[in-house]
Amino acid sequence: VLEGTIRQGMKVTLMNTRQDHEIESLGVFSPKAVPVDQLGPGEVGFIACGIKNVADAQIGDTVTETRRPTLEPFPGFKALKPMVFAGLYPVESHQYAELRESLEKLRLNDASFFFEPETSVALGFGFRCGFLGLLHMEIVQERLEREFNMDLVTTAPGVLYRVTRTDGEVIEIDSPAKLPETGHIDKIEEPVITATILTPAEFVGAILQLCQDKRGVQKALEFKAADRVLISYELPFNEVVLDFYDKLKTLSRGYASLDYHVTGYWDSPLVKLDILVNAEPVDALSIIVHRDRAYDRGRQLASKMRELIPRQMFEVAIQAAIGARIIARESVKALRKNVLAKCYGGDISRKRKLLEKQKEGKKRMKRVGTVEIPQEAFLAVLKIGDE
Repeated sequence: VLEGTIRQGMKVTLMNTRQDHEIESLGVFSPKAVPVDQLGPGEVGFIACGIKNVADAQIGDTVTETRRPTLEPFPGFKALKPMVFAGLYPVESHQYAELRESLEKLRLNDASFFFEPETSVALGFGFRCGFLGLLHMEIVQERLEREFNMDLVTTAPGVLYRVTRTDGEVIEIDSPAKLPETGHIDKIEEPVITATILTPAEFVGAILQLCQDKRGVQKALEFKAADRVLISYELPFNEVVLDFYDKLKTLSRGYASLDYHVTGYWDSPLVKLDILVNAEPVDALSIIVHRDRAYDRGRQLASKMRELIPRQMFEVAIQAAIGARIIARESVKALRKNVLAKCYGGDISRKRKLLEKQKEGKKRMKRVGTVEIPQEAFLAVLKIGDE
């Protein structure tokens, strides 16, 4: 409490959300909850107002009396905004309602967690979830699996991009599926972080190379001791969310530490990379990448998909595309029955006729056949670039 007193039955307003509530009870922790009649200046306690939605009470908000409100809220409040986004889908489609219930329970004690329903052609019904950062995302996934026994498929994490359309409208997108057509985009801006890395001196060379590979800009390098170095880099957040932390720990044998904060946005030549299986785009595998990295990423992802998709009775074409332009292709060869096994000698035209008939059958199967993509293929997006 900064000024005045708080009493039971008083009507108060939360200044950020402009919500009015009545105080039902109040007290202090010492260490258990102890009810009190009122709280005065300098005292620390709790109030219960019967708020139904946890999003209505945000951490750092100012509470004021409705009848005599203060003019200015207490400085320093900043609304929590998700910066990392990923799709969460149940392995079994009948678990969708169970997943929704689990996410709602998590939301009750984590106001910074955000989710909305999302539909994927490849994965079915799921949710697009927003997190404050990488650690927050890992904690939510771990809690869903441990506390709620959920089996999940997680799409590659992404960040919040700022897109300026050709008509001047500025939109924020958290998923490659929401990116407008190339002809309607004037520019795309991606979030930038300032990363501070503390590492033993012997690993500096490898870590500097990693930051350069991730399109980083070096800001500072300072020796804190004879064998401890502090490195500061500006990095695109998109490059950090996938595998930067894992690679940093690998290169430093676990000794390096990473701290980061988002500092702004910068304009980048980004493109949407689509993966097509038999000419059908798989939306869950789409990613937004830097134009200079698109060919390598597309080739690596198509190659990994070829290893993971099981062979069918017809050939499966895997393509990486930017818009209508195909930049990489791999093929999963068809399983083939030996139709000549029963032909002992005889006229070559008979054998040719059987082979042509098989070829026509394969073409027909390819037209009507569907390819089931295993769950490991969706995790392949997380591992590209490791080779």
